[in-house]
Amino acid sequence: MLRFVAYGMPACGPATPWGGAGRDPQRGVQRITRPPLDWERIDQWTAGLVAGDIAAIASVFARHGAPPPLLVWNPAIDEVGAEPLRALAAYWRGIGGSGALPHLRQIDPAGLRPALGYVMLLDAVEDGRDFRYRLYGSIVSGVSGFDMTGKLLSEHPANAYVTEFGIATYRAALQRREPVYTERSPVGAAQTTLWQRLALPLVDDSAAVARFVIGTVPIARNGQTLRGPF
Repeated sequence: MLRFVAYGMPACGPATPWGGAGRDPQRGVQRITRPPLDWERIDQWTAGLVAGDIAAIASVFARHGAPPPLLVWNPAIDEVGAEPLRALAAYWRGIGGSGALPHLRQIDPAGLRPALGYVMLLDAVEDGRDFRYRLYGSIVSGVSGFDMTGKLLSEHPANAYVTEFGIATYRAALQRREPVYTERSPVGAAQTTLWQRLALPLVDDSAAVARFVIGTVPIARNGQTLRGPF
């Protein structure tokens, strides 16, 4: 496993989504006005993440008043925070076998039951230039106030640097072919003090990483896992 975090910085289709390629009907998403994404910075951040360096990312987070994110490559189950994420990690490891990455068709919704509401499915678009949400967890949607199902990650209404961090992280995971766990503290949130995220790669028939099954859990200021809107 590889774990790193920057310190010392001052205070980003088919009837069901479980099958093969396709696209769910787009649903409403709350939009905000923001600067366009910096795709050159995303490329730079991706290279840094692949190499195990998040200094540039931590610097931008600091400029926005956010602490640096925590990122752990190939985490052990006991390094993953909330219980729904641990259950998701155990399920993913159980269907892989012999060190191989699971195939996207191996995912069974019944196996994800302990994490339902927090689960997202994210498809790589154009070999990872962008990513599209096949499924956006109902609890995540309720807490966030918007649903990204059918939308591109680049369309996410978060601050641009947060979305850029997300795209760079998934691109790096696609290249490294490894699970990745992150923690990020949102700036200015009323109740949510931390977002914990576990992204687990899935391959297609060509053995290329084509999808991620993701668990995303909001943590309240009292340290408890949020289970719905405030």
